[in-house]
Amino acid sequence: MANQSLVRHINERRLLSALRVYGPLPRAELARRLSLTRASVTGMVDDLVARRLVEERPARDDGQRRDVGRPGIDIALAPDGAHFLGVEIGVGVMRFALLDLTASPVDTETVDLPTGAGAEAAIGLIEARLAALRSNPRFAKTIRAIGVTVPGLVRSDGFVINLPILRWQHLPLGTLLDARIDLPCQIENNAHAAAFGHIYSNPQAGEGVVVYLKIGTGCGGAVIVDNKLLRGANGLGAEIGHLRVAEDGPLCSCGRRGCLETFVNLRALQRYATHKDVVERDVSIDLPNAVAERLAAGDREATAAIAELSSYLLRGLVDLTNLFNPDAIVIGGAMLPLLDPIVDRIAGPLAEQIVPGMPMPRLTISRIGPFECAIGAAAMAHHEEFDLTNIDLHT
Repeated sequence: MANQSLVRHINERRLLSALRVYGPLPRAELARRLSLTRASVTGMVDDLVARRLVEERPARDDGQRRDVGRPGIDIALAPDGAHFLGVEIGVGVMRFALLDLTASPVDTETVDLPTGAGAEAAIGLIEARLAALRSNPRFAKTIRAIGVTVPGLVRSDGFVINLPILRWQHLPLGTLLDARIDLPCQIENNAHAAAFGHIYSNPQAGEGVVVYLKIGTGCGGAVIVDNKLLRGANGLGAEIGHLRVAEDGPLCSCGRRGCLETFVNLRALQRYATHKDVVERDVSIDLPNAVAERLAAGDREATAAIAELSSYLLRGLVDLTNLFNPDAIVIGGAMLPLLDPIVDRIAGPLAEQIVPGMPMPRLTISRIGPFECAIGAAAMAHHEEFDLTNIDLHT
């Protein structure tokens, strides 16, 4: 790419990112934020309007308009100018979320994934969903990329090393998708995707260091530093669920005992609330709602269950706070109906048990809900297409 073209490409991405983060802005404000001339911004805007990526809108009347005597015009992202499909491959289920150019969800869908299904079956369902979306004139020519999440260990090149819940191992999922799907495909661990989706939906909340925990069938996590995932050397970092919080305990999928994941997930909640241990596939996704209802009614067993789960979560959060000194810890996942009482229970003890002098992080709950992984995967696809940090300066 010639230098002049590269500079323009970079500035276009800067402009699009500014509109995503800050919302509609007048040309003069865009020029100020980007340190460009108004003429340069006008030229870029005209080109992006022609490509249907941005649009002109009547300015919001905030009482501070500078164009006195004539209606103000703002530049905004054109929501339907591009779309991004996110896919969560889960246990017995696949969830799909489509984001528009503003990174807002415009379509969601859930389909069953047969027990024991392999990668070919999952890819077939992705193909079918993509075809269904493309049959809608609104999305027919605007889907730009796909993000896919899996609940296991996946390298940055899309190679699934170990996905014990689905019994997938040493699987070149990225290569298989590329052979079947005619769009760029990105593969990511589900907790990483959920964390990224939370921050991408609240871009100004992601500055600094954020630790994210996703508690559901498992307990995964991610660390985000200044809006960027801390991936590790091969994309395998932040396996938070395998922090050791006990000397013994249930056997973890990694082959060890004492892992945080085995004490803080749906199966553990089932064990604490009913005193019965069941295999993973027999744990109801509605269990947190049921326990929340019992908790609200003052049920002693439900209260004891939350106390036990919280005690192990607290051990993990103390270590994570001491290790990363985060500005915020965000907790999400299928345990959402119980997260408010859990956070209330651990906030005080966390402040007391971290290293003296260590600032207490903000404890925040992600309320995106069951589509958080799919939305996060779509957000990562959006980021890959439009974010400034993805430009290859060596080509």
